[in-house]
Amino acid sequence: MTALTVVNEVDFLPMAGANPNKKAIARVTKGLPDLIKQAQQFGRSNSQTSLSLMSLTMMNGHSPMRILRQVLAEVDAKKRALSEAQISYATLEESIQKLEDKESPTKVEVCELRALYVNKQDLERNINGSFKDLAVLMDNYDRVKKLHGIEEWDEHTFELEEKRHHVRRAFELLYRTMIQQNTSTEGPTEYLMQYGVHPQTAMAECSGYILHSQERINNGELLTGKDCEEFLDAMSHKYAHCADEVSKRIFGEEDIISPDYMVPLEEIK
Repeated sequence: MTALTVVNEVDFLPMAGANPNKKAIARVTKGLPDLIKQAQQFGRSNSQTSLSLMSLTMMNGHSPMRILRQVLAEVDAKKRALSEAQISYATLEESIQKLEDKESPTKVEVCELRALYVNKQDLERNINGSFKDLAVLMDNYDRVKKLHGIEEWDEHTFELEEKRHHVRRAFELLYRTMIQQNTSTEGPTEYLMQYGVHPQTAMAECSGYILHSQERINNGELLTGKDCEEFLDAMSHKYAHCADEVSKRIFGEEDIISPDYMVPLEEIK
């Protein structure tokens, strides 16, 4: 079995059938090493750009606190995946060692060993991809904290920002609906009212922004998403007090956050 302990790309190829296509086999045998080498760069479904601009902002918008919490969730999921991968990797190594130690392996066992080599290489690539993702997430975590001057934060810090986030998110959904349908729908309307914003007031704000934006576009100005995000930021600050009003109406108090139910940062070990 010694010859198979040295892994090479040809070993990864299954044996040809009764009527092999020699040209196709020659092409694959020649080209496969380069593709396998190139594939080592990856090992994850997301690019750094997709992970940063999509995974971290999905349903979170540009809320810094939401993005920080999403980083924690992504890191936690990848940490669990790496823990499970460790078990899979150790199991693979044991299986490979048992087959490599056989003096007279059967054809089936030879093929099984080759398949295990492929699985091991794939798993190594995925593990490396997970470490890359973790590094990207940590970089973005530090960037968001630095950009917004956040040194330490905890659940209480997060909760203090939640009302403004939801007001902003409600305006965002309303704006999207209005540029598509020129009116609001049940979803954005309900969301706005849950956080105390008058739907017709919100529609007037969005209508005004849409008309103003269209005029600027017609005049040749090149608008980007930054302009829209700044409008949403402005709306979130202008109408954040509405969430306090609806809290007071329902619960008799504006501040409904209970720090007693939260774990203080200094107690986290």
